Amino acid sequence: MSVVFIHIGLPKTGTTHLQDRLWRNRDLALQSSGLLYPGNRMTDHFHAATHLQPERYLDWVNPDFADAWPNLVAQMKAWPGKSLVSHELLATAKPEHIATLLSDLSFADEIHVIATVRDLARQLPSVWQENIKNQRRADFAEFLASVRDHGPAVPGFVPPVGGDEEEPFWEFQDYVRILSDWADAVGPKRVHLVTVSPTRDTPGESIWERFLRVLDVDPAPLTLDVPTTNSSLPAAQAEYLRRLNHHLQPSDVHWSRYDGVVKGQVIQILKRAKGAPLGLTAEQRVWAAEAADDMVEAMRTRGYQVTGDLADLAVSTTAGADAEPPTDEQVLDVAVETMAEMVKQAPIRDNRPRLRTRGMNVVRRVRRRVLGWRRSK
Repeated sequence: MSVVFIHIGLPKTGTTHLQDRLWRNRDLALQSSGLLYPGNRMTDHFHAATHLQPERYLDWVNPDFADAWPNLVAQMKAWPGKSLVSHELLATAKPEHIATLLSDLSFADEIHVIATVRDLARQLPSVWQENIKNQRRADFAEFLASVRDHGPAVPGFVPPVGGDEEEPFWEFQDYVRILSDWADAVGPKRVHLVTVSPTRDTPGESIWERFLRVLDVDPAPLTLDVPTTNSSLPAAQAEYLRRLNHHLQPSDVHWSRYDGVVKGQVIQILKRAKGAPLGLTAEQRVWAAEAADDMVEAMRTRGYQVTGDLADLAVSTTAGADAEPPTDEQVLDVAVETMAEMVKQAPIRDNRPRLRTRGMNVVRRVRRRVLGWRRSK
């Protein structure tokens, strides 16, 4: 029987780790559990998600990869078992996009949707920091104020009219609305909500193991692991990067340069530092706990298949081991240390004469000797 699973994120729930690990183990998964993770390139799932929503991801829709989704569909159509499509940008798909995608997958006997979801106490600082790593300038308090004013879409919420620019948090993270849209298309019983455990040391309950459980895939044969690379920055390092972004906006620095220098070099230096990231204060946790309770309550009556526990999505009102906002002195120290590392790593300009220049110098010396010899005669 042909079964297609569509993993829609949510972003910042371990999706990159899952996708890297699935790609690396795709041959083993096919052999041991009959799971096809299609694609000719690891980025095919990303390009498929952007081409499905060209008006949303205009800057990322690359015509050179227009064949990504047709190729994925062709491979899944030719496979008689279960297949998986995975990308967190699918979380922003609107009903019309969902209808298009399901139409392309009409060959499947069943289509299931998987959403990986993490509690707001961890999601809010993580998403803010991801924004900071991508040229945004809002500080954590400004970010939280916007998030609080604009969602989530639970019963009784009335969105504001006008006001400040909205942070695009709920567009990706409002799992109540997102899963409702997908459930309308595939049916609630084929919607799977996988919670990210708040603890990492419970055997058999990692996000990897829970995710594979939905797919009915045995994790034991999938022996190729991947390193965890998308780690959080300590509070002072994140604040330094945020302030740096004020001087590196798209009007001043093209994304390719920001991506290559800031993401490729500066952030790699910042990630070496040890320390706690900025987190929610006790006061901020009160609001997050209330929002989380409303969202979890909305999930209980939807008829979705839950792997893990909805209690994983609750937020404690007791502040954890999160860092306090850094001082200016701490941020200055980070700036100096980062510049020092950049100097150590920056390529040195080669001031040696080029081969052609050295050759011409030799010719000139010979020429001068000949002229000198002639004049001495």
